[in-house]
Amino acid sequence: MRMTKLLPDELVGEFYGVGSVGDRSHDAPLEYVSRMRIPYAFTLPNLREEDMIRQFAALVPGFEREGNLIQDINLHTYREITESDLPLLPLEKSFGSLHQIVSKEKFEYFKTQQTAPASMCFSTRDKTGKQLISKSMFHFYASLMTRIAKGQRKHLNEHCDNLMLSQDDPALGFVIEIINKGDVSNLTLKHIMKVTDQIYPSDVIPGFHYCDDWRRLGSNGWHAIWNSKPKIAHLDVLAHPPEIDKGQAELINKFLEDGGGIALGVLPNRDDSLNGQISEVLHHNLIAALIAFQESGVSLDLLRPRCMISTQCGLYGASELLSKSIHFESSHFPAIYDEVFSELST
Repeated sequence: MRMTKLLPDELVGEFYGVGSVGDRSHDAPLEYVSRMRIPYAFTLPNLREEDMIRQFAALVPGFEREGNLIQDINLHTYREITESDLPLLPLEKSFGSLHQIVSKEKFEYFKTQQTAPASMCFSTRDKTGKQLISKSMFHFYASLMTRIAKGQRKHLNEHCDNLMLSQDDPALGFVIEIINKGDVSNLTLKHIMKVTDQIYPSDVIPGFHYCDDWRRLGSNGWHAIWNSKPKIAHLDVLAHPPEIDKGQAELINKFLEDGGGIALGVLPNRDDSLNGQISEVLHHNLIAALIAFQESGVSLDLLRPRCMISTQCGLYGASELLSKSIHFESSHFPAIYDEVFSELST
């Protein structure tokens, strides 16, 4: 019986854009991103409005009325967000490329992203400065992000045949630490991931991005990625190489067997970390990552048809030249990917 997988065969080894670039204008990235095998909605963190928290939280009435990232929620606003399922779409000033790139043409594949509710909770505060980490506020942000996912799907529906939607959750590790310390009641990692997985519209290819140590995303023996819904998991395997115990390797194998995939963050995302030509660095780093996976007990036979190529994290810290070069070079990534796997199989 043939095992199912989320990643279409034609996308194996292709470039998976995390979502941010270091430019200060949309003009240049719009040109090179739109020509890629998988174009994507990108953000410019250099623009205040495109901060990954602000660009979505700005849809909540009263956001930042009291200061930076202050979300002062009253009962009316809480109900306004949580008791409606109408789609919401970020404004063009908050997510410029989402509105501008779709005017180019219709795409076969397109990727977009949004911030996951746990990171929204961690990154916003009430007017006393307290982080909004509680079960009720998690429900609030899960409702908000569900409506935004619907809005993105509706907005992009006529502009692409297949949509990849990634939820970016950079603060999840900190939220886990807070839960494990007992500083928040009635909120568990399992609940967070179950609700987060329900945000994806049913017809998208789901993705998940975590830029810190993915090997430690567990609580009470349950791993946030490997034990949750199969998806395309973006991993930084340079700063956090896949040197893992047998138990986690078995979880990864099961995750892959169930249809999940991995976007391998094997390319540096800063100029000072790139030592050599992009193609040479990719070849070297990909071999190192795959050998580490294999030696830890992860099956290369499972990995080969289920992986993509990516940078460690977003390209927000890269020069405009590096961002542009990686995207232009990405057309060669599938060939390098196949070459590396062929070398490892001999």
